[in-house]
Amino acid sequence: MNRFMYCLLFVNMIANMISAVPKVLLDHRTDGAIVSMLLSLIFGLILLYITGNFFSKYPGKDFPSLLKEYAPSWMYWPFNLLIACVWFSAGLITLVTYSFMLKRFLTPEMSITWIAISFLIVVSFGVLMNTESVLYTVENVLLLSFPLVALIIYKAFSSKQFEWDFVREAIMHFNHLPNYSSFSAATFAFVGISNMIIFNRAFTHKKTRVTWKQISLIGVIGTGVLGTLYFAPIGLNGFDHINHLVYPAISTSDTLWLKFGIIERLLYIFLPLFLAISFLNLLIHWHIAIEACKNMIWFKKFKLKKMNLTSYLYLIVFWTITLIVINSLSEHTLLLYSGYFYNIGPPLILLFFFCFWYINRRVKS
Repeated sequence: MNRFMYCLLFVNMIANMISAVPKVLLDHRTDGAIVSMLLSLIFGLILLYITGNFFSKYPGKDFPSLLKEYAPSWMYWPFNLLIACVWFSAGLITLVTYSFMLKRFLTPEMSITWIAISFLIVVSFGVLMNTESVLYTVENVLLLSFPLVALIIYKAFSSKQFEWDFVREAIMHFNHLPNYSSFSAATFAFVGISNMIIFNRAFTHKKTRVTWKQISLIGVIGTGVLGTLYFAPIGLNGFDHINHLVYPAISTSDTLWLKFGIIERLLYIFLPLFLAISFLNLLIHWHIAIEACKNMIWFKKFKLKKMNLTSYLYLIVFWTITLIVINSLSEHTLLLYSGYFYNIGPPLILLFFFCFWYINRRVKS
């Protein structure tokens, strides 16, 4: 596996620690959440194996170009539209979720619109970069952030306030049947590899298959991430009262202190850190959405001083939709719609698996 594939996977995993994923899982803690997470781990590793090995056969080619070359034209346009809508929605959920978090915990007096605009200004510069530059940005920010993420996880499980009895109580509900909402939400933590549909164009080296050692490594890390986002809030807040928390990860981080740190409350490290991770996740998703839009409609004559402005036109559309959505949603409806979005994930993954099989078949024939 290329090192950038690890970056795409880890950014998505870490970003989902503060998304609606923990809330969905904790809401179903007595309704099969643990079994659902185990099933999602297996499904996520299958996704990694199939997707990674599919794109390793076609170095330097993204999914739309493969569709254009080997699939009928009636498949090319719908799939580009599907990619644009799904990846834009994924980025939009990240942006809106973190905007609500900042307003609640860090800038309560600031308008939610201006918080979103601040995000949009920064992200707009990033999504228009070329694919290689986006990958290098993701890699550098992730390397700087990873030690702090490890520190926060260590502080959570080593805290004197962490009660293992609450964790044991949660494990006692292992005997429940899996829940689809929990399964789809947990699976979303592993879909970072699906970003290869566009980023594979930057991997022009020789074929590199995904090995079982790499899958085992991702499985261990994925298990740690799911265990952290599920058991850490329970251990620090209690099994019975966890459903009262709107943002379990943020509220949990506020229970932790750095005894010898300049900043004692870990919350003030947690929020900027995950702001950077959320920015990377949004950057990846919207870069893919922009590229998919460009594959569908590209105005060759829409130029200013030899610079094509089509991408800026799409950015205006993204801005408009974002500002309308963020002013029409509440935290409750955001969680509700996020759950709906997660639920469409597994069927979409199976649909892309079918397309991978179809393209491989056409190539062989």
